[in-house]
Amino acid sequence: MSDAHEYEVKKKAIFDAMSKKGQERILRIGYENWEPFQEPKDPRERIFSNASLRANALVKEFYQSPHGKEESVSMHRELFELCRGVLDGEIRSKTIFDFCCWLKDKKPL
Repeated sequence: MSDAHEYEVKKKAIFDAMSKKGQERILRIGYENWEPFQEPKDPRERIFSNASLRANALVKEFYQSPHGKEESVSMHRELFELCRGVLDGEIRSKTIFDFCCWLKDKKPL
């Protein structure tokens, strides 16, 4: 039995053991594109990435600016996540950012 054949057998077994909803999600991205044996991502990569370091610096700069508010742990975490998401080009963060800009233009607070 070749490694490629063994890989496909294991991949199919994992797919068949999934829930119907999980299988539908895989089929949307394409079964041939699905890689069930990926190595887990290193969390340190996310913490120490260029975007994370830059986001942290920008949030600290915001707190020191005239528009900044008093720093709090929960607020810092939220601002950091949003800033990092915008820098990384994440659609969720970009949409929140766009909405805030739209709202500011629509009705000054």
